Amino acid sequence: MGTVAYQQSDSAQGQAGTRQQAGGGWGARPNSPAGAPTGAPRYQQQQAPAAAPRGRKARLRVAKVDPWSVMKTTFVLSIAFAVVSVVAAALLWSALNALGVFDSINHTLASVAPANQPNSVTLTSVLSFGKVLSFTALVSVVNIVLFTALATLAAYLYNMCSSLVGGIEVTLADDTAS
Repeated sequence: MGTVAYQQSDSAQGQAGTRQQAGGGWGARPNSPAGAPTGAPRYQQQQAPAAAPRGRKARLRVAKVDPWSVMKTTFVLSIAFAVVSVVAAALLWSALNALGVFDSINHTLASVAPANQPNSVTLTSVLSFGKVLSFTALVSVVNIVLFTALATLAAYLYNMCSSLVGGIEVTLADDTAS
């Protein structure tokens, strides 16, 4: 590692500061005031061009994705999605039940069914609250396992492909200050 020298602009010559000495150390400036701090570098102040300011850009390449971190992240996100799904199913079932949708459908089915058969199966018995939540929880557990496994597999496949073609290039840029 080399020594980094910081320069100070001409407009700040009279201000207190430090500069790098020939031996590589930092020392006080000969014309700095008596109480000026020593040891802190001064950065060169650059004037912005007359045109509109432009942000910095950096071109980066995603060459490798860690499969372990992908698996952990996908697992946590899948659990969060499962919780949201179960809560959404419970709220939806409660809202439909409060609005009387199930009773209305049961009444319609009873009027359509033949008169000589008793109406033993109702929509509320098939779509009870417990059955709906059990089914949603089962689907959520299957989704957790599948999403985690598929995302980890995708990370391995991405690593193999990026070793052949070099990965994905991403250009990052600063927001321009106006």
